[in-house]
Amino acid sequence: MSEQGGYGYPQQQYPQNWQPRPTNTLAVLALVFAFLVAPLGIVFGHIARSQIKRTGEQGDGLALAGLIIGYIFTALGILFFIAWVAFWGLFASAVNEAANNANSSTYSSRANTYSASQRATPTPRTTAPPSTVPRTTTTTAPRVTTTAVGPLPTVTGTDRQGFISNGPSCNANNPAVAVAITTGSRIVVCETGVGRYYYKGERGSDGAVIELDDPIRTREGFAASNGDVVYQLSPSGLVILDGGSEVASESAVEVWLN
Repeated sequence: MSEQGGYGYPQQQYPQNWQPRPTNTLAVLALVFAFLVAPLGIVFGHIARSQIKRTGEQGDGLALAGLIIGYIFTALGILFFIAWVAFWGLFASAVNEAANNANSSTYSSRANTYSASQRATPTPRTTAPPSTVPRTTTTTAPRVTTTAVGPLPTVTGTDRQGFISNGPSCNANNPAVAVAITTGSRIVVCETGVGRYYYKGERGSDGAVIELDDPIRTREGFAASNGDVVYQLSPSGLVILDGGSEVASESAVEVWLN
């Protein structure tokens, strides 16, 4: 008869040389790395379970927990990485769009200096009195006879001062040295003295106008500057540059250059 313990249960007898089974080291590492570096937790977990099957060591539960947690954290990490890439991609796209909108606004504020206010009170450029015939932003009343001299432009609807109506013209006694009709504008360059000019343009879409002092002659025509915006007139038409980059191009319909 076996001896009874203090609570009436038989006392368990262990062999004299019995030792508890050791815990697999990789199983412990699998659980630890599942929280620190999830993919390593997965690797250690698989290796640990394989070793435990061969050696009979303890720790299969730890290895299995490391595997499960490692897979969960790895999946979350992949999802987070995808979301992070998508976020920065959208952010970069938004920044580029904002920059493009800012550039467009800058160009509009410069290139659209075609404004009715600039046409309303043109500054006389000679001592001769300006024409007293009133003009509007879209049409010009027939001019009185002036003493402007110079070659007669060949562009339809023009005389020695530019457009007779429906377009810009030079002030009294200032002859035109360039007249152009493009697909989007009507342009005249006037001479005030030897080597001194001014540029007038009228946009066909809305009748807005621009007037610029001291355009320069180029090999092909004239170039007028308004800050960073440059209007280049040539036999092929009108090209508008902003900071050296082309922002608009209008093909020539009729161009006369003296």
